[in-house]
Amino acid sequence: MTFPSVILGILMAVVLGNAFHFWRGGGFKWLMMYNLLAIAGFWLGHLVGFLTKWHFLPLGPINLGASLIGCIVLLFAGWWLSMASVENRNKK
Repeated sequence: MTFPSVILGILMAVVLGNAFHFWRGGGFKWLMMYNLLAIAGFWLGHLVGFLTKWHFLPLGPINLGASLIGCIVLLFAGWWLSMASVENRNKK
């Protein structure tokens, strides 16, 4: 994996994290959380795709299809898990 491909992967993940933040809203704390989740999900999806030899939408050395799926899954999972604390706070 080359350095430019790592930077490209991080940029694609940050764009998805920012789009998710634009859709769900929140402050700076949520923007940082969504971006970190997007980056982690992107590279975890890439790793899973690499280990299972599942090549879906390859973009140079990046397995874009698996990376995007991992990014979206981790973003929604993080959002869903973070909403549990908001619901508990509203019940008090």
